[in-house]
Amino acid sequence: EYDLFGDSLDADDGIPPVLIPSACQFYNEISHRIRPSAALHDIQQGRITSALAGAYGNAATKITHNARVRECKTSLPHQRYDNKISLDDVPRALRLENIYIIQCDSLKPEKRNGMSIYKDIIVPLACAWSHPNIFQALRPHICVFASQVGLCLRTSTVVDALFLLFLLFCGSVFKAFPQVYQWTTFGLTSLLERLWAYQLPLLEAGNKPRHEAVELCSVLERALAYAHTGNARVLASKLMRPLWLIQSLLEQGLPTFAPSVRTTTTINNPITISAADWPTSDNLNVPAIASKRTQVLTYGNDHFEAYKAGFHIELSINKLSPHVFLQYTTQERHCIVIALVALRSYIADVKTLVATAIKKECSADSDEMDVDDGRGPCRDKERLKSLQKWLACDHPLGYKDKAYEHLLRCVVIDPSDFSEGLPNSSKEKLSVQDFAARICAMTRVESPTSVAAPLILTAPSTTVFRMAYSRMLKYAPARSPAAAEKCIQRSYIIAANNLQIQHIPWHAPNTGGRGRPSRKAMHNSWVNLGKSIVVDNASSVAARTNSRPVDMAAEAAKKAQASDARAPWAVESITLQSLPEFFARDCLPDEFSLEQIECSRDPMLTEIYEWVFANFDREKPIHKIALLAGIYFSHVLPDMFWDVKDKPSNDKMLGERSATNAIRNLPWKSNKGTRKGSTWRPQFIAMVPAYIISVYERESPLREYLAKKKAFPGQWNAKNSAKGIGSLNLVRMGLAKARSSRIFKGGAPLADWVLLTNEELTAKYKELMGLLQDRQYGPFKIAVSFFGLDKAVDIGATTGTYTNHPAMTSIALKKRPAPDTDSDSEVEIIEHVQHKRHRQ
Repeated sequence: EYDLFGDSLDADDGIPPVLIPSACQFYNEISHRIRPSAALHDIQQGRITSALAGAYGNAATKITHNARVRECKTSLPHQRYDNKISLDDVPRALRLENIYIIQCDSLKPEKRNGMSIYKDIIVPLACAWSHPNIFQALRPHICVFASQVGLCLRTSTVVDALFLLFLLFCGSVFKAFPQVYQWTTFGLTSLLERLWAYQLPLLEAGNKPRHEAVELCSVLERALAYAHTGNARVLASKLMRPLWLIQSLLEQGLPTFAPSVRTTTTINNPITISAADWPTSDNLNVPAIASKRTQVLTYGNDHFEAYKAGFHIELSINKLSPHVFLQYTTQERHCIVIALVALRSYIADVKTLVATAIKKECSADSDEMDVDDGRGPCRDKERLKSLQKWLACDHPLGYKDKAYEHLLRCVVIDPSDFSEGLPNSSKEKLSVQDFAARICAMTRVESPTSVAAPLILTAPSTTVFRMAYSRMLKYAPARSPAAAEKCIQRSYIIAANNLQIQHIPWHAPNTGGRGRPSRKAMHNSWVNLGKSIVVDNASSVAARTNSRPVDMAAEAAKKAQASDARAPWAVESITLQSLPEFFARDCLPDEFSLEQIECSRDPMLTEIYEWVFANFDREKPIHKIALLAGIYFSHVLPDMFWDVKDKPSNDKMLGERSATNAIRNLPWKSNKGTRKGSTWRPQFIAMVPAYIISVYERESPLREYLAKKKAFPGQWNAKNSAKGIGSLNLVRMGLAKARSSRIFKGGAPLADWVLLTNEELTAKYKELMGLLQDRQYGPFKIAVSFFGLDKAVDIGATTGTYTNHPAMTSIALKKRPAPDTDSDSEVEIIEHVQHKRHRQ
C-alpha cells in the first residue's frame, strides 16, 4: 500500500485498502427480459386497481377508464406475465451483481487511470468468480430449478399444498423455473381474478365499486408486485401494516391478512372488510389509502383528491370519530364531519389554484419585465419562496403562522401594493354564513345555481361538495327543504370556523365593460369572510400619522386580522383593554388548546384535558367565565401564590362567608422558591379554564373519578398545585366558597370548599358579561372582581394592559398607608358605602 505521494507504508499504519466490497445481489435473467424497464413490469402497473377506481372519474377521464377496463377484460396483468414465461426459450440464467468501492487515493499515482483499474482490478475479479472454490461456497445457497417438469400430485387438501410448497422451496425432488412464480403467487392471483370477475359486471352496468374493494385490490396488486420484484417500496405501509401484510411479507415471505379481512369461496365478493374496521389516521378518521400512485399516474391528482374525499365521507357515515365535536348531537356531528371533509378538499384546490398561477407568472419571460422596477427575477424568487411557506401552513386561508402575510407576498406582484392587502379584499366582504349559503346554492341536489366564485368549476372539490350535500341530507331535518339546507349551512359554518377559513378566492371585479361579468374564481382576487369591528381611534390616528410601515405586508396582515370578526387571535398579542372586542369573536384564543398542556403521557390527565377541549361550549356561562378567568389569571403571573404570614387566623375561618372573605383578602404574591413554567402565559390560559370546567361539569372524567374515589387524582393535584391552580385560588377569584382552613392544604373537594350555586353562578356571569360591555373601565373592573382592588390597580399600573379607574385607584392608594388593616376587595368597599347611604 502507498500513501498519496507513492511512499510505501507499513501494514499497521497503512491507509484504507484499495478495494472495499460493498454489496451484491442475485437475480434471474428473466426478471430483466420480460419488461422494457423496471417501472413497466406488467405486475407493477396496478391496472386492475386503476380500472376499478376509474369509475369515480368524470367525462375527462372516461376514455382512459374504458381503455383500462378493456385491457383487463382481455387479460389481467399476471396472466400476461404468465404468457411471457410460458415460452420454451425464456432466459433462465442466474445473474450476479457485485458492488465494490475503489479508493483511488490508495493507488500508486501511475496506477490511477482507467486502463490500470480495468486490467489490475476488474479483470482479476471477473476471473475469480469462475474459480472452483467460489462455486463451492455458493452451492449451498443456490437452488437450480429445472423447467418442463410435471408434477403428478393432487393438492386437494391444505396439507398437500403445504407439502408441495415444501418440496418447491427445498428443491430436493420437483424443480421448475420460472413456473415457480405462478405457484408461489397462486393465492394472490386467484383472489385478484375472483375480485375482477365480481366487479366487472358492476362496472359494465355503470355502477361504482366500493372504495374498500378498490383499496383491497390495490393491496393485493402491491403484494404481488413485491413477490416479483422484492422491492419493499411497493408496499403501502399506512394501509398494509394494520392489515398485517407488511410484517408477514417482510418476515415470512407469504401474505397474511388480519382477521378483519374476510375471504370467501362463494361467488359473492371474494374479499371484504367492514367500514368500521378500516384503518384510519387522526381524529377525523382519514382513511388509509394504497391506490394513490396508480390513480395519480392514470387519471391525475384531481381525480384522486375527489376519490379520497368521497371515501372519507362514506367512511365517516359508518365510522364516526368518537373524539370530535362532542358538544353536538350525533346527527349534527355526521353533517359537520362531512362538511369538514368537503372544505378540506376545497382548501387543497385553492392551494393548487394559487400555486399553478404563481408558478406560471414567475416562469414567464423575464425579459418582458424591468429588473429595476422590483418585479424582476429577484422578485420572482421571493414570490416562490413565499408560496412555499404559504403552502406549508396548516391553515392557509387563515392568519395563523403568518399564512395571510405569506399569501400576500406571493400573490401581489408589486411590493408597493402590500399595504392594500389582498387584491379586492377591502372592497367587498362576505360573512361565513354567505359563504355557506353560496356553497349550498351551487351544489344542492335540486335546482342548483351555476358554479361561480368562490367555488372552482373544474376542481375536484366542486364534485365533493355535491356529494357532501346529498350525504348530509340523510342527517338533516326532514320536515322541510329549508330546514335541511339551514342545517347543512350551519355545518359548513362550524367546519369553516374549525379550519380557520378567513378569506377565499373571488372573481375579478366588474369593470363595467360589455358582456357578462366574469364569475370565475381567480388567484389574484380575494374576499374576506369577516365583518369589520370597531378599531381603536388612537390606532387609526397613529396609522394615518405614519407615512409608511417598515414591513407593509406584515402590517397589512395585522390590519386585515384586526378588522375580521372571525379571525383567530392570541392573548399574547393584545391588551386586556381590547379584550372585549376579541372575546366576542366566534373563535377561541390560540393559547386555549390542548397543545399548550404537557400531560406526560399520563392517561388520566390526557382523558380529562381531552374531554374539556372536546366539550367546550361558549353558550354555557361557566365555560365563558372559565375562559375569561384563565385569560386574566395569566396576567397576574407570577403572583399567583400567597405568603404564610398573611394566612388568616382560625377565628376568621369560622363559617362559609367569613372563610371565603378571609381567603379573598389574601394578597397575591409570587413564590419565593423557583417554579419552572410559572411565567409562561399560554399554559395558564389553557390549564385554568380546564380546571374550572372539569370541577364544575358533573359529566367530566374528573367529577366521575371524584364520585368513585372521593378525591381528585394525585397526578391532577400535583400538576395543578405546582402552577398555583387549585381550590384556594378558585375561592380567591370568587369562583368557589371556602368552608374550613383545610383548604390551605387543598382540602376535600366539595367538602372543605364548595362550588357556586346556579343562582350565584348566573349572577357572576351577568356581572362579568356586563363589565365586558364597558369598553373604557370594564377590563379593569373585571380584574377587581377576580383579584381585588389592590392587585387590579397594580396590574394596570405596572403593565398598562388596561386603564385604571381613577376614583377606584384613589381608594386603593388611600388604603396603602395603613398596612395593618384588612385589604378588602373593591366590591365590598362599594357595598359598604352604599349601605351607609341607604341607612341615611
